[in-house]
Amino acid sequence: MTTQSMQALLKAGEVDKARALAESALGKNKDDRVALLTLAKLASVDGDWARAEQLVNQATRGGVEDADSRLVKAALASERGDLEAARALYTQVIREAKPPRAEAHFGLGFLLAGQDDFPGARKEFEKAVQLEPEVAQYRFHLARVLLVLEELKTALPHLERALELNPLNPPVYVAWTVVLQQLGELEQAENLLRQGLKLMPDHPELLNSLSSILAARGNVPEAFGIAKHLAREFPDDAAMQGNLARMMAATGHRDEALELCRKLAARGQSTAQTKSLEAMILEATEPPDVEGAVHAWREAMDLDPDDWAPANNLGNLLMRWEEGDPDERLTAAIEILEEARRRAPNRVEPVLNLAIVNARKGDKAKAQALARDVLKLAPAGEKEMREQADRLLQTLR
Repeated sequence: MTTQSMQALLKAGEVDKARALAESALGKNKDDRVALLTLAKLASVDGDWARAEQLVNQATRGGVEDADSRLVKAALASERGDLEAARALYTQVIREAKPPRAEAHFGLGFLLAGQDDFPGARKEFEKAVQLEPEVAQYRFHLARVLLVLEELKTALPHLERALELNPLNPPVYVAWTVVLQQLGELEQAENLLRQGLKLMPDHPELLNSLSSILAARGNVPEAFGIAKHLAREFPDDAAMQGNLARMMAATGHRDEALELCRKLAARGQSTAQTKSLEAMILEATEPPDVEGAVHAWREAMDLDPDDWAPANNLGNLLMRWEEGDPDERLTAAIEILEEARRRAPNRVEPVLNLAIVNARKGDKAKAQALARDVLKLAPAGEKEMREQADRLLQTLR
């Protein structure tokens, strides 16, 4: 087989076939450059960085470099934390390779996404997809960046195509389900997950997502049953335990849910989800444990620096809390809500809360400006938030 055959197998996700072909070629010629670089790429995918480095060094003895060797070395540099070197290598391949190499754009996009440069990552992933539209992972990672940028409807066709290209990739089902849920298409999300489970029976990630969708659709008994099954099967998996705690709380078993969240915390397995759940339960107790809830919301914020919701909920709680110095509380609420807005600039909720808290603090001009921002950001369907912003503007006249 040819060099192109090995590369084609890799891009198509046929890892075992690519590995077998490369090892066969290496058995015939221990210095087969293409086989060495193919196995180096596979070693990097497997996380065996020492082997990847040994293979690429063997392939480049004598100083012979090309796009494939530079791509492996870029991945190695990125793994070592030498991001400037990795970026330089990817950029060199993009600049020099003829024909253009989609892998270089993908690698650079992955690097930029890791640095939270999502617009830059989007540009590189789009180029990778343009060059090789039939590679599932390029489509999937482009969709993930689009989701971060809150372009749900733009992400959906890429997720759909990624799944067509590789129907045995659970993360695509999960990401697609998240999009459908946010678009309110719960039935379609359930059908998608059940389709995936036909191909991958009892897959825990798919079952966990199905449990959440079933709960959102009101099918609590089946959702709770799945959550309990997964929690038994994976007692050390924080996500599975967290989902069970959420189901417990949703079915009125708040004390048991809180106990489970605290057990996870004692084992060092808290997640943003479990800490958020703990905060919500503490807010709902009689009387509310506000200090405990504040602490839990802060921990949730720290556990997921990208999630805007814990910051928004904490800011809302501080704004409503009646104890302590009002000016200090409102100042703290504004700081937290600004962080929520920074994490999700296009979300309406933090902006509305910021408008309300600034109005309470007496900053009329700031509150009016934020209320107008709500009317700009909120879609026509978000009637309640638009009405709140309108009422606030009327009050502040």
